Amino acid sequence: MFLLPFFLYAETHYRFKYFFSLYNNSEPEIIADGPHRLDPDKPYPVLILIKDADIYPIQLLSITVTISHNARQEYTHTFEFSPALMIRSHFWWKILDLNFTGNLASKYGMMHVDVEIVTKQKGKIKITHNNNHRFTSKPPLKFYRSKTYLPSVNGWIYGDTHTHSTYTEDQVEFGSPVAAAPHLCRSMGLSFVGVTDHSYDLDDSADNYLINDPEIPKWKEYQNEIDQVNAREKDFAVIRGEEVSCTNSENYNVHFLLFGNRRFFHGSGDGAEKWFTTESEFTIGEILSQKENNVVAYAAHPTEDVSSLQKVLLKRDEWSLKDMSEKELSGIQILNGSRSDGFYRGMDVWKWMLNRGEKKFILAGNDAHGNFNRFVQIGIPMVMFRENEAQLFGKMKTAALVSALTESDVIDAMGKGRTVITNGPLLTIEMETDSPDVGRIGETVSGKKFVVKFHGETTDEFGTFTHIKIFIGIIGKGERILFEIRQFRNPYSIHQISDWHQAEFFSYIRAEAYTQHGHGIDRDGFCYTNPIWIQP
Repeated sequence: MFLLPFFLYAETHYRFKYFFSLYNNSEPEIIADGPHRLDPDKPYPVLILIKDADIYPIQLLSITVTISHNARQEYTHTFEFSPALMIRSHFWWKILDLNFTGNLASKYGMMHVDVEIVTKQKGKIKITHNNNHRFTSKPPLKFYRSKTYLPSVNGWIYGDTHTHSTYTEDQVEFGSPVAAAPHLCRSMGLSFVGVTDHSYDLDDSADNYLINDPEIPKWKEYQNEIDQVNAREKDFAVIRGEEVSCTNSENYNVHFLLFGNRRFFHGSGDGAEKWFTTESEFTIGEILSQKENNVVAYAAHPTEDVSSLQKVLLKRDEWSLKDMSEKELSGIQILNGSRSDGFYRGMDVWKWMLNRGEKKFILAGNDAHGNFNRFVQIGIPMVMFRENEAQLFGKMKTAALVSALTESDVIDAMGKGRTVITNGPLLTIEMETDSPDVGRIGETVSGKKFVVKFHGETTDEFGTFTHIKIFIGIIGKGERILFEIRQFRNPYSIHQISDWHQAEFFSYIRAEAYTQHGHGIDRDGFCYTNPIWIQP
């Protein structure tokens, strides 16, 4: 397990037999987290997460939060627990909402929140700042309080499609609570979240991640909790899913995203639960043929680099072109936390598939295991941590066109490609033909001539539009720019209809938008749409 990439909350209590751990201590993990972005009218939610208090019970005495803006303290409040709150559970969490009142109400931009947690264990008082991981910097949480909501187009909502919850738990990692997600996501403008926990964690015993249980109690509990959260939350959708380790056509392990599945697929090939056992239970083709009809399938980060060590010891590799061309596969999640080299390779693969006439879609996520603000991760097992501010929950977004905000509607949108990928700005396109026929993103229309209608929205947080490109791809003949806009009457909003164009061959239209000089965390914005196809 220690060879996996760790973008997650760090499990600090596990150690190999006969090995000494420098960061292990006899107290539960204590972590403060919160979103990296905040809508203008929302309180800032601070998530307090305490893990393994069933092994190391503690008393929670108080939590003091201090908000700073431009290096000046603007707000301090102490939440007292009297009598002290005794915590003995495996996962304990609480959200503290920090309201923007008084002078703080008029403050926007980058802010910092320092969280001081006072606990008592075996009669001794301890003060934790932001987390209690040994040898880490423990900086305050950092977030951008926006003056505006996320850019809006009627019917479109934002979400993160690749995240992990507390059901992903093993020797080195754990995620955030499913039930906490709606509150935290709403504060940052998200309306749905795809929870895609690891197959090799979901088959564990309910109380011991070192033991597999054929009755899959964690999977059953996971399904029940998502049902309960979706029944309770009326303006938010939790998308149930699974990140399955499976075998590709070259006999290597890859990761597979399933959305909406109630059937569990075992996948343990690269979980490192048993040394020198790297065979996964299913191939890509077997999963696609055996999944339920309403389940949507995407390749998880298919073009990201895999280290030589992981290839040798975990038998892990990228998805092959043959794998990504599987007919029943809806698409590929090429945007995974950042526009890395893997993303651009994924774009090249996607365009290659489109040119072959394959109707495949792209998806965005962050592979976040908690980490709404930043992460402290295992660097060298039992020796050191690494700290970073990448792979943040909700930073790379999938926007979906839905008729209702339900789990099934979002899954349907992902399966039919009614989605765009973005870090903030929003661009949508429609196609009208002379048939007459109107096509939305992900659909196919017919006609001899067509016009493209596009609608773009951005805000000061993500910057002004610098250029919008509309591409046409003729199947079998490649892709070119149909037209491009570099001058904008309104650099924050654009509604435009193109001239009429001839449709002589089976083709597709897609679009890209770019912004610059934003005042938020991402100064440069982007949005890539899925295609609309036209059949003459």
